[in-house]
Amino acid sequence: MGDNAHLTQPDGARPAIRRRASAFRDAQRAASLRRTVLRLAGLATIAFVLAGATAGGFVASGLSTLPSDSLVARPLPSDTLVYDRTGQVLLADLHPPGYQHYQASLPAMGRYLPAATVAVEDQNFWHEPGVDPLSVGRAAWADLRAGAPVQGGSTITQQLVKRRLVGDDASVSRKLREATLAVRIAATYTKSQILAMYLNAIAYGNAAYGAQAAARVYFHRDAAALDLAQAAMLAGLPQNPTLLNPITHWERAKQRQHDVLAAMVRTGNVTQAEADRAFAEDLSPPAHLFGPAVTDLAPGFVAYVRGQLVARFGAAVAEGGGLRVTTSLDWGMQQLAQTSVADAVRANGDRAVTDGALVAMDPRSGQILAMIGSAGPDVPGGQYNLAVGPPRNPGSSFKVFTYAAAIDSRRYTMVTPITDAPISVQPPGGQRYAPKNYDQRSHGVCQLQACLGNSLNVPAVQVELGAGVPAVVDTARRMGAPPFQDHGGGHYTTDDPNSSFGPSLTLGGYGETPLQMATGVSTLAAGGVLHPATAIIGVTDGSGRQLGANAGGDGTRALDAGTAYIVSQMLSDDANRTMIFGRGTPLVLPGHTAAAKTGTTDRFGDGWTVGYTPSLATAVWMGNADNHPMVEGTDGIVVAAPAWHEFMTGALDRMGKGDEWYPMPSDVHMQFVGGRRAYFLDGTRIRAVRAIRAGPSRLPDVDVQRRHVLGLHARQLRSARRPRRRGRMSPANRQMDGYTGCIVEVLTLVCYRFGAVARGADGVAVERRQAPD
Repeated sequence: MGDNAHLTQPDGARPAIRRRASAFRDAQRAASLRRTVLRLAGLATIAFVLAGATAGGFVASGLSTLPSDSLVARPLPSDTLVYDRTGQVLLADLHPPGYQHYQASLPAMGRYLPAATVAVEDQNFWHEPGVDPLSVGRAAWADLRAGAPVQGGSTITQQLVKRRLVGDDASVSRKLREATLAVRIAATYTKSQILAMYLNAIAYGNAAYGAQAAARVYFHRDAAALDLAQAAMLAGLPQNPTLLNPITHWERAKQRQHDVLAAMVRTGNVTQAEADRAFAEDLSPPAHLFGPAVTDLAPGFVAYVRGQLVARFGAAVAEGGGLRVTTSLDWGMQQLAQTSVADAVRANGDRAVTDGALVAMDPRSGQILAMIGSAGPDVPGGQYNLAVGPPRNPGSSFKVFTYAAAIDSRRYTMVTPITDAPISVQPPGGQRYAPKNYDQRSHGVCQLQACLGNSLNVPAVQVELGAGVPAVVDTARRMGAPPFQDHGGGHYTTDDPNSSFGPSLTLGGYGETPLQMATGVSTLAAGGVLHPATAIIGVTDGSGRQLGANAGGDGTRALDAGTAYIVSQMLSDDANRTMIFGRGTPLVLPGHTAAAKTGTTDRFGDGWTVGYTPSLATAVWMGNADNHPMVEGTDGIVVAAPAWHEFMTGALDRMGKGDEWYPMPSDVHMQFVGGRRAYFLDGTRIRAVRAIRAGPSRLPDVDVQRRHVLGLHARQLRSARRPRRRGRMSPANRQMDGYTGCIVEVLTLVCYRFGAVARGADGVAVERRQAPD
């Protein structure tokens, strides 16, 4: 036999081989028989359930309560996503507590996750009629051997029915309804539709419902971007999201991932080599696998947006309607605003300042570009959105409304002389009110524009009384800043009768919010046109259907354009502020003409700065959320103005804005008074002084170094109220001129000292002296 000797079979070997072959055939027959038995057991189980249900009356009671099998008519709650104005920066994900879900199509779930799910959950999914007799039989056999329910036999379709339609109680009635609906759904929808509905509905733990939410929660990416290892990890979670949670039970989750990969190899979805590489990939937390993704980039603003969505659509749709919301927020400006407020808090820590708020708006549309509700989540009161409430006393920043009402009444001009001397006011039915200036001093007679710029309190109250308190309230309301009255217990109202407000209104005695103050000065910045604050510029549903858009309309005329122009001129002239504030304050923006006003409340509880250019209006509040006072001397120019300055400078640069200002309206006339430009509405000009009518662009600035800030002395009154004379005056004329000056000054002091200003006496006099238009 030579070279073939190694093929010789030893004695007894051939019968052994035959025995092994026979045993193998027996095993195959046994396996086949077992599968047949299991199928029969499954069918028998189903038949038994049907028979038992029929015998027990369950068909009548169970099938009669079958819910509709139209899953399309039962949309799952889906998260609402809130974006910035570009639609690129995700600001927040709104969803019911403990629930995060995003609807996605099957192609959007990627290549691996659907395949992994079918491989591990229901390998016969693509062929079964909604229920799988083999799986049912296997589960029944396992339960019989264990003497208790230990294995489920549900298909993907049955799991979908259980999740979406019938619940998961263990009653026979429920199981019957589940099986019946599964068959019906399998006949109604395609397999791809059923798998997509299942992957959108199943729970993955950590409040993630659906594949897209799971991908974002655990891996901070879309489901389509999952690799094989990540998909296999997620596909194993629905079996038991708590015990298999990879964040808290890593080893169990890793073993389950191995089972999923092995199933994918068995079904031919991947090769063994691909499965091995995926299993070796490091997904361990926290470097590669994460906890729930928290997107909360602008919490105060998002809370404001959510409130508007709830008011419009209801809470269920706002948080579970799958909306896509495009907001007005400029993310770059929002970051700049947050930095500006935080910088101000840090810089004033030794002044007992812990919090701040900021609102910036586009005056041309009312769109909110930035909203900071607090200096940060960790500061006292950081959980509140102080930009929208509760109301705070605005201090002297409210004077912008008082002086707007005064100019609009035509009883006053920007050069009307106001006496700054102690006064005492007795409101009807109220306590006597005696306002004091910030520096506790009186300053004699000053022009109205200087009284505003230097924020003198006593003249402000006189102007308020002259214009009428109800008129000031009405002006603030028209401009979008209705003052709040505090009725105690956190109850505030803005619809109280105008007559119910007292003379402390102009000094900030009633509440405002940063949002309202920003809206108010935005109205001035828009030339007297109110554009209501707008946070949402577009909303679509999950299918992309537009539910509403609001880019800002034409607005509503709140003030005469000339009034807004004159108030803006007064607030932008730094010379009007020099007596109290000096020059070079943070209210001046290098390279930009800007109007600004500060405010400080009693006992230094609040510090404010509000201001604007034609392109940007901003209100800043600084203080403490619990109303704890700041250190004495911490007023608006110290604590709020630097934040306003920092934000406005950076934001205008970001917008690419140079120096810009307003053309003079046609109903405004300019003339020099005392060497300074003054602006007058029709019917209020001073007699015989040459007027310069509106031109196509802004007039150049005058030399502010020679401006006389305080007082309108008799000599200035004389030169302003009569034409210039050529040549020398005669001694008689000079004497008469002196008498006239004395009389004017004395009458001015007497009238204002005894309250004639409250009746607008000077306004009447100016009216009589007006030059023909």
